[in-house]
Amino acid sequence: MDLLAALMETGLTRHEAQLYWLLSIEGQMTGYEASKQSGISRSNAYMSLAGLTEKGGAVRIDGAVTRYTAVSTDEFCRSKRRHFDDVLACIEAHMPAQREITEPFLTINGQNNIINKMKDMVTQARFRVYVSMAPPEVSLILNELQAAHHQGLKVVIITAKTLQPDEMTVYHTDKEPGQIRMIVDSELVLTGMISQQEASSCLFSKNQALVTLFKEAMINEIKLIQGLPGEPSNA
Repeated sequence: MDLLAALMETGLTRHEAQLYWLLSIEGQMTGYEASKQSGISRSNAYMSLAGLTEKGGAVRIDGAVTRYTAVSTDEFCRSKRRHFDDVLACIEAHMPAQREITEPFLTINGQNNIINKMKDMVTQARFRVYVSMAPPEVSLILNELQAAHHQGLKVVIITAKTLQPDEMTVYHTDKEPGQIRMIVDSELVLTGMISQQEASSCLFSKNQALVTLFKEAMINEIKLIQGLPGEPSNA
């Protein structure tokens, strides 16, 4: 995500985000100057400066000529953080309890949605997490895996030798880039492909037959890596 996209995620329009960035660099500007330097039409520039001011990203300096200056990044971020904390607290307090999902298989599409699902599975794990994926995919959730390990959960990673995270149990073997294989607490499984170039899609399931199938596959994969007849503990 680039800076402009991140600013727009806070509720700014594209023009407001562009002008917030420009004002931060220039210090203070008139609407005419902002229009000229940004390439935004004068009417849209004045409208966007008013919107940016209303949303807490800028303040107006009244004088012979009205000028605008950006609110500091720290103040802007603190304000947005408080706002989103209030929004999320309201949702958590008032949303009705969700019905238990009865469908055995759910499809998760989109790279960001899959990454968020992986992170959520790890952070909600109670006992153990097993992942089998290439280093770029492991790195997407490495902080969460390390946090789970430090909380006392069993974390096992099957990945290529180019990634050697400290402390956690790691088995090295070649892995296909983009492939996702993940089991949590012997209850949840996530499998599929993730890619920046192509459509990303994963299957999420609590189906015990599927969980058992993938658990046995990971056990066999570890046995092949170890070259030992004994089985590791359950995933």
